[in-house]
Amino acid sequence: MLTAEDKTPIDSTVVADGKFQLAGPLTVQMAMLRMGGTSEALMLHENPVSVNFQRVKTQRRGKEFEVPEITIVGDKEHDLLKDINDMQMFEVMTMMAIALGKDEQTETMRDSLTQMYLGIKERNKMLQDSIARNCPDNYVAAFVMNQFMTKNQSYAELKPIYDCLSDRVKASAIGRQLTETMKKLSSIGVGSIAPDFTIPTADGKEIALSSLRGKVVLIDFWASWCGPCLREAPNVRKVYQKYHDKGFEVLGVSLDERTKRDAWLQAIDKHQLTWLHGSSLEGWACPVAKLYNVTAIPAMFLLDRDGRIVATNARGEILEEEVAKLCE
Repeated sequence: MLTAEDKTPIDSTVVADGKFQLAGPLTVQMAMLRMGGTSEALMLHENPVSVNFQRVKTQRRGKEFEVPEITIVGDKEHDLLKDINDMQMFEVMTMMAIALGKDEQTETMRDSLTQMYLGIKERNKMLQDSIARNCPDNYVAAFVMNQFMTKNQSYAELKPIYDCLSDRVKASAIGRQLTETMKKLSSIGVGSIAPDFTIPTADGKEIALSSLRGKVVLIDFWASWCGPCLREAPNVRKVYQKYHDKGFEVLGVSLDERTKRDAWLQAIDKHQLTWLHGSSLEGWACPVAKLYNVTAIPAMFLLDRDGRIVATNARGEILEEEVAKLCE
């Protein structure tokens, strides 16, 4: 599903005698066609599409209304795009139903909706994977990988799929965007030297990741408002207390915003997070989060004494097992 930030005007035209033409240079990309107060997503590429616009009658609360409707008929690109957008919309609407109706829902209803949402989310993921693997000569495959799959899969998982994309797709604007994202992912994958950064600490100073070289380091992306982060905190604390004297250090990077600075500091104190902490207080715009392609928290990167990434998102017993090996 296209987001607000994707909806930058590309071109405009006038429909005459049922036909229109866009005169600007063609760049293969996702676009949103707006007509008569409604819109529809489409893929701008070298093949033509047929667009039908009409006003259809519908009934609402016993009254008849006319609503605008766009129907786009194209090639396989458009069909794949429609499948993805429909599934994304289904997922978002289910999530909204859970959030907006929580006060009126019984526990059984909430559980049922939650299970439905998880099922839809899994089906969405399967659809994305199927398109990326089975449609290597379609631009939508590159779009799906860049827009969704790079958010929750590692470079090692995606590299074989990326390699199978056709040269035509890789050479397109969407393909080039994906290539840049893959380069970024490769720099934060297991086996890579963790990108260095400097971040402000709570006392107004700064700490650089490189200053911790020689220690086993866990970079822990979290926030005071993140329930899963705080539920993982006792486990991190246990591992920290057990292995800190053997060279284990934790650097918490908070994604709290400036208005939540007090909440950030209170959470550190309340949950006894006695390790190193830093935050740009820019929320999701945090430069370090962007550097590490963090799109969901908690997110964890475990580094060996040479600063090399040995595990991502190691939690629970796995975290202790990995730290124990590195601190031997």
